[in-house]
Amino acid sequence: MNDLRTVKIPVIADGKKFEYLCRDIWDNDSNNNELVAFNGRPGQPQNGVDIFGRKINSQKWFGIQCKARNTSNMLSKKEIETEINKALEFNPKLDHYILATTLHRDVKLQEIAREINNRLSRQNKFRFEIIFWDDIEDMLKEEHNFHIYHKYYKEFFANNESLGHAIGKLLNLELGIGDGADTHYEIMIGKIPKLKNDTSHCVDYYKGNYFIINFHERKMETFPLPCFPSDLEMCFSNRLDRFRITKWINSINNIEKFIYESDDTHHFYLNKKEYEKYLNELGDDE
Repeated sequence: MNDLRTVKIPVIADGKKFEYLCRDIWDNDSNNNELVAFNGRPGQPQNGVDIFGRKINSQKWFGIQCKARNTSNMLSKKEIETEINKALEFNPKLDHYILATTLHRDVKLQEIAREINNRLSRQNKFRFEIIFWDDIEDMLKEEHNFHIYHKYYKEFFANNESLGHAIGKLLNLELGIGDGADTHYEIMIGKIPKLKNDTSHCVDYYKGNYFIINFHERKMETFPLPCFPSDLEMCFSNRLDRFRITKWINSINNIEKFIYESDDTHHFYLNKKEYEKYLNELGDDE
């Protein structure tokens, strides 16, 4: 399978979709950018700015104009100057103005950008930059943007289950009795798929099973559904916690769907009657 970073990403032809892509990329750079948003709505005057945001460190504003183009519809210097003149009227004043385009890097456009940038610098105006599709590709291939890459190019991503890869969900699990939590675990819960026509041997015992990892005790265990406390003996040393975690697992309607959900903190509390029943059963066992 190809490394996603080496795949040539097809250019987005739809102008509105390209705007959404740019918004998502700049908004995702949360260490540097804040308040990233679309400027107004279609039909309203935008002063040459489709997307705006603010730099966290400097508290200065930046604006982005998005241009979905191809080689038969190149950007002209006149068109660029027109957008810049509009952006100079943006309120509050911009510190950085970006023209993001689906065009590939072009020597002539880069030269125009340098000339304009020099002039704007002498006039104490904003910094101007053209971001080409090649630059957008590089941004998408950065690890922290992989979820955006997946959002717009799902067909490039193989399904882990179809490849036979186990997939797990990392989460915080808070356990308690009544209304309050008394125990915290950091765990991973997942599934090992079983494929049709699979010719593997030896490891077959584990295929089709679910697994859970207890990072606190550095232990793991596989389990079936429904799950019983005895299934988790090798993973969780505390008997009450095994009982509660088992009930939590069995309360999940669809583990396959649960694994792919984005929430990473879960709570499970026994009510008083359930706890009393647990204690009674514990006494009977002893």
